[in-house]
Amino acid sequence: MTTPHSKRSPGRPKNGADQPSMRDKVLNTASSLFMELGYEPVSINMIAERAGVTKASVYYYFTNKAVLFTASVTEMMKRISLVTLRIINSHDDIRTRLEHIAIAKMSKTHVEFESLMREAMPSLTEEQRDDIRKAEHSIHEVLAASFRQGMDEGLIVEGNPMLLSHAFSALMMIGNREHIGETAYSGHELSIAIVDLFWKGISTR
Repeated sequence: MTTPHSKRSPGRPKNGADQPSMRDKVLNTASSLFMELGYEPVSINMIAERAGVTKASVYYYFTNKAVLFTASVTEMMKRISLVTLRIINSHDDIRTRLEHIAIAKMSKTHVEFESLMREAMPSLTEEQRDDIRKAEHSIHEVLAASFRQGMDEGLIVEGNPMLLSHAFSALMMIGNREHIGETAYSGHELSIAIVDLFWKGISTR
């Protein structure tokens, strides 16, 4: 029997047991759409339709688009950080780690993250911007720790590990292109080519 205290609030999903999975579905769908299309073209209606939920259900969890964007992007960054760490822990060779990270990152076409952030910035509060940047930084921390380990073990030249992390991540943005000049690359081929360039540099020495 329904009591006054147990009455469902407007927009609340009917099945309480499904709430966590529904929230995750909305977050995953939102992050995919934002990374695929950018910030402005994506609407709450679009996210609800793609996730197969009602618009009211989306609003039950997230009060507006900016809140949903922040939550979906930070969750995505946390997943990327965990995947990156798992790859690093699975391979002892640094170059092999980088190749697997590159392949994982280039497996999906996505907008350039800084372009996405510039587009979203006017809609975000300072706190939301900070939350996203902190989540992004966690990925760089994982990569930087791997580079630092390689330096300590004499496997790569001494340098700024955090700078190396940002430089490597910037090179990954090339993966958004299907052609480099007149040459067509598969995602796997381009991943290996970019890591090879990063690893060897351009010096003849």
